[in-house]
Amino acid sequence: MLIKSHAIDRFLRENPNLEERRYGLPLVGNRLDYERFNPTVEKIADAINFYGYEVRDEKITVEKDIDLGTGNPLKYKPFPMCIEKMKECLEQEDLYSYPYTEGDDRIRKVLLDYVEELGFQNDEPYSYSDIDEKGLSVNNITFMPSTSMIFNIIINIISRPGDVVLVTGPNYGLFTIRAERAGAEVDILPLEKEDHFLVNPKKLADKIDEINDSLQKIYHRRKGYVPRVVAFVNANPNNPTGKVMGEKEIDLLTEIGKICLERGVFVIDDLVYRDTTYQEENLAKPIATIKGMFQNTISLFGLSKAYGLASLRAGFVVADEIIIREVVNRIFQEIDSSPSITGYALAGAFNTTEQRKKEYQEYFKELRKTYQKKYQLLKALVEGLPKVEKEYQEEIKQKVESELGPYAKEVLKGLPYAHFPENLEPDSGFFALIDFTPMKGRKYRGRLISTERDLLKFFYKTGRVRFLIGQSISWPYEEELIGRVSFALEDEELIRAFSLMNHAMKELSEKEEYIIRMNKIEDQAQMAKIKVEDWKSTYKGLIADAYLEKLNIDTQTKKYFRSFEEYKDRVLVAVKGREILGYSCFDEKETAFKYDSELVSLYIKEKEQKKGIGKALFLETAKELLSRNKKNMIVWTLAENKNAILFYKKLGGIIKETRQAKIGEETYKEFGFYFDLKELDQEGSF
Repeated sequence: MLIKSHAIDRFLRENPNLEERRYGLPLVGNRLDYERFNPTVEKIADAINFYGYEVRDEKITVEKDIDLGTGNPLKYKPFPMCIEKMKECLEQEDLYSYPYTEGDDRIRKVLLDYVEELGFQNDEPYSYSDIDEKGLSVNNITFMPSTSMIFNIIINIISRPGDVVLVTGPNYGLFTIRAERAGAEVDILPLEKEDHFLVNPKKLADKIDEINDSLQKIYHRRKGYVPRVVAFVNANPNNPTGKVMGEKEIDLLTEIGKICLERGVFVIDDLVYRDTTYQEENLAKPIATIKGMFQNTISLFGLSKAYGLASLRAGFVVADEIIIREVVNRIFQEIDSSPSITGYALAGAFNTTEQRKKEYQEYFKELRKTYQKKYQLLKALVEGLPKVEKEYQEEIKQKVESELGPYAKEVLKGLPYAHFPENLEPDSGFFALIDFTPMKGRKYRGRLISTERDLLKFFYKTGRVRFLIGQSISWPYEEELIGRVSFALEDEELIRAFSLMNHAMKELSEKEEYIIRMNKIEDQAQMAKIKVEDWKSTYKGLIADAYLEKLNIDTQTKKYFRSFEEYKDRVLVAVKGREILGYSCFDEKETAFKYDSELVSLYIKEKEQKKGIGKALFLETAKELLSRNKKNMIVWTLAENKNAILFYKKLGGIIKETRQAKIGEETYKEFGFYFDLKELDQEGSF
């Protein structure tokens, strides 16, 4: 039994999140300066926490779930030369001694030869005697346990407080969190359907200029440093879209490099998925291989995703020597030095020997073929067997029939309410994005699916299947319901997961005629009209006529337009086509308040009342507040408003407060209904 000391008590008070054991992913963490994440990053962190922990139930220790959100690559043999080199390391006679912080020069020379063979060149070399004909030396390289660790260090050394790191959306959410946790601010460059989810150079340039102009205006009166965009993270291939920019896209890559170079923005070229590219003739092309781009590019390579060695944790960085010097300093300050075996494993994968070229061809020919087969299986399970390339159809049909028997025919029709996003066929990797938006507005046993959290809870409740949602990867289209799934699982597990999802989706009701979403600027006039008309009908006889007569739709409309920017994230609307049927307004309270949130108002068009819209809006408000880490909610209503009192009592509200509220020139008694948000979520959601 743990005996608590005063020190432990104090530590727990300062870190209350540690009071509870977690099963699944640990917390994604906080900023090192103890400030809150910016709203963009906080959304990502919340979504990852939800997938990794909150959606899971108490059964997790005894009943395994199916994790389609895993980042594990295919269960595949490690690259043979990596194993050989690690064995060689373990047979050395000098394992008793600490390695050099920067890594063994012999290993770094192997890695240097490899990147130079790829085309890395420095057109503005330093004048040191060891600089070779490509303008490089071993001092342009160092290695560490994982590219994630390298990335953290890089962000920390190139950014100062207020500086911005620009990442794409979609993205690898944990890199986004790590960038801000290391001290930078993060902003998102949306990748869009019209650009086939590739970086649009003009949009990149405009985004950098927009951010820099904004920062200049904010900080222009301060003496000293003005923050700016310091880096653009170019994941190539992209995680999670699988889109590749190779030799065929050299003009696009050159434009990206030039835009960043001209604006003093480092390119962090994340090439970890490079060798999972399906077409060997168009492997992802490093920007540092383009003339004039080396000094401005920081390139990351690793073993995790393609070489069957994710558990080893091994990556290396190639950059200007000045950057590498500080990376080495930080390695020394944090962990003294990187394990020698990490360097040997990297040298086994990334070298220029004939043996490597031969083994690479054999290894990756089979690996790429396997990934493409698995993607075709996923396509059959999502969009139906006819969508699959003909050469794979029979094999997939037999595999699914072997696993599911008679139910295979139904599963091979695809998911009833899902499809792959337009213009998003992966060229690499083992992730796919699925658009579940057609499920929006449908109900499962009376419970509405309107958010990505509802989506995830629905699949977990019905089949213990979970995956990452669009919010966790900065999906650029917020109104869509997106899931990021891995198809690197064993075929049997993949088939089982999608058969469970397929079966559950068959139980969904027809779509409601309306959807619930955040309000938009164009909604304000309709909302104002609903409020004024609701007050005049609901409160007639309850509130002084003189006050009600003064209520004016035009005045209320102007008020709503003026306050839109302040309240736009606190109002949900029920919408049918372009018609607003009703809306709710909520508020988040500071910790000093007794209740940490409030339902400020709830209005439904008179002709739409008693159709369940009010209850739906109420429950969606509760879910939204819960997603913002709120625990309880207070709702005030006039003591004479019998309909409202009955409504809130039916929803489980408990009268815990009374107050006198001034409306116009009169004072009226109000009741305060208390709601526990978790209890509401259990009752009204999944």
